[in-house]
Amino acid sequence: MKKQLLNIHNDYLKLLVETAAKFGSTQSQIVRHCQIPLSLLTDLNVHERIRFDLWTEFVVNVLEFLPQKGLGYQFGLNCKLTTHGALGFALLTNSTIGKVLVDLQNYYSMRVHKMDLSIFNKNNKIIIRLNPLYQLPSHFNEYQKNMINKFFTESAIIDIITNLQLITNYNLTGININTTWEMPEYHHFYEKRLPLFNFNREYNQISFDLKCMDLPLTFSSTAAYAIAMELVNKEYLFYQDQDNKIILKVNQQLKFIPGLGFPGLRDVANKLKIWERTLKRELASANTTYSALLQSKKFEIAQKLIESNRNIQEISDLLGYSHISAFSRAFINWTGKKPSDYIREQRLAIKEYYLKQTKI
Repeated sequence: MKKQLLNIHNDYLKLLVETAAKFGSTQSQIVRHCQIPLSLLTDLNVHERIRFDLWTEFVVNVLEFLPQKGLGYQFGLNCKLTTHGALGFALLTNSTIGKVLVDLQNYYSMRVHKMDLSIFNKNNKIIIRLNPLYQLPSHFNEYQKNMINKFFTESAIIDIITNLQLITNYNLTGININTTWEMPEYHHFYEKRLPLFNFNREYNQISFDLKCMDLPLTFSSTAAYAIAMELVNKEYLFYQDQDNKIILKVNQQLKFIPGLGFPGLRDVANKLKIWERTLKRELASANTTYSALLQSKKFEIAQKLIESNRNIQEISDLLGYSHISAFSRAFINWTGKKPSDYIREQRLAIKEYYLKQTKI
């Protein structure tokens, strides 16, 4: 089995900087001191991906800049469901906690937390045990490795449990969190916002009552869940293919320029400094085509434009379609739905979500 190339969405890097700024330093001070390229934090690049080893370098730099401040706790709290893209939306709109756990086990590692979730039932408790999938760079010393492992595990545990509580309207019962390390000095700043923590235990895990598996979710929507899972599966297929670097390289070149559109196959080949026919052959070996990657990118841009409340005509024009009917046909191919139906379902689900949040 090929080793998977782990990577992280740039939007989590932006969230890391925003989280660090809550501890008294400005974002510019953090970026400068931690040697984070400003180019990675622009709105144009926020949805791109960076290598996992680069991500760990930035995290270590920030942790050393803010020692013992509870950055892992705060980062986990800041990882709202909407932060996790389509997966977060799928978890939000699912039907029960049991089904949410199935999706978490299948897809959790493709986002920021590179963890394997072992989920099982023991003594009428559901246990979610976290095991890292990553390997840290060898140049980190033991102190740095312990520090970053703790950050990754803290943030993952808190992200999972706070969002599970949210989608059940805080009806989970019997919650306990075990960690393998001693209680950090910053824990008391957060303990009123979190369930019970047990330190110096054998495993890093979350547990809650088995009866919670059938709890209905506050924002459950069959239509919205179906839409979200379509996007999750597309992202997962791309994530699985990260060891095939040509897909990543082509996607990095598929930049949309207003008025000019997307680059053509020849333009991308020139940028990558390979022959056009070589690019076609390598994409075929990766079970895809330039056209398929371009369509996925167009759908991604269309989603962002929908989120910014653009109407269908504007989206069609901005994406360079000659007529709105051509855009509609493409959209039906992407989702199986007309743009108007998709937008209505999306906005209704989001409206229900935010209305409910204001009541919590």
